[in-house]
Amino acid sequence: MIGQGVGLILLAGILGGSVLAPIKVMRSWRFEKSWAIYSIWAYLIMPWAVALLTVPHLMSIYPQLSARTMFICAFCGIGWGTAVVLYGLAVNAIGLSLTTAILYGASIAVGSLAPLLISNRARLASAQGILIVLADTGVVAGVLLCTWAGKIRDVARRGGTAEDASHARESKVFLRGVIAAVLGAFLSSLFNIALAYGGEFNALAIAHGASPLNAANAQWAFTVTFGYLPNLLLTIVTFSRRHYWKELPHGPISHWLWPPLMGLMFIGGTVLYGSGAGLLGSMGPVLGWPMYMSMSIIGGVFWGYITREWEKAPRRSLQFLAAGVLLQLVFICMLGTLGR
Repeated sequence: MIGQGVGLILLAGILGGSVLAPIKVMRSWRFEKSWAIYSIWAYLIMPWAVALLTVPHLMSIYPQLSARTMFICAFCGIGWGTAVVLYGLAVNAIGLSLTTAILYGASIAVGSLAPLLISNRARLASAQGILIVLADTGVVAGVLLCTWAGKIRDVARRGGTAEDASHARESKVFLRGVIAAVLGAFLSSLFNIALAYGGEFNALAIAHGASPLNAANAQWAFTVTFGYLPNLLLTIVTFSRRHYWKELPHGPISHWLWPPLMGLMFIGGTVLYGSGAGLLGSMGPVLGWPMYMSMSIIGGVFWGYITREWEKAPRRSLQFLAAGVLLQLVFICMLGTLGR
């Protein structure tokens, strides 16, 4: 069961790191339009479609939930949705691979340790808890190496030193992107905290006939819908201020086909993560989150490399990037053994 859970989480991470890759080929659309169409599919249509297909009598579950559980999951959803908005802004500013490394990596410690503090604080002082903290630290160290690789690449592209580049317009854009990614990192961990508080959703879903592997889908639909609200607000404000509404119906047919696929990858990764974490038992959110995030980072780095974000990057930056990815893989393996 544990091996199957780890496998599902790793697959979920690969899907998570691949979600935004199609934006690279949607060149006829503004980034804002691509993001707006994608978010409708990913955070509204697909989560409810999957939940309705996998959880019997879905709509009868929500009236039975306690107000406390609904509030916590709704609050976490809004916070996570804000992180998603910041993620999209950061990708547009500093690239897919670097944004993924910063945002996902910085959220690992918070997203992993918070459920442990919530569910079993005493375990943090045990040998297993200490090893979890060590493994999380190793994963974050790998993320920092990837981030440093991106900084070296960015400076080299401008043809100057970090000091020279700090006064350039591109450096200001880079700094804004990094700030957005870091803020998003802390907010994105709320997604995993919602899972830690979502036991009531799961119990009701199972009681209504859902498989334990699909029980979390009732919660994902609820939480992600609240996460859509910041995206909707950003779309309305941006499109109104920049007069993009008239462009909305237009574009190549191929572009309209990508967002549903992106939405399917997002909810597919989310469902697999929930199922995999469930198979790891009470420690699922603690052990699963860093594995999920780290594999998403590696997936983002892969697609960033394929789409030539690292083309002509200095050899030193590629060495740091490779070392960062390798370090994450080592500590992912360590986390996988801690569930036994």
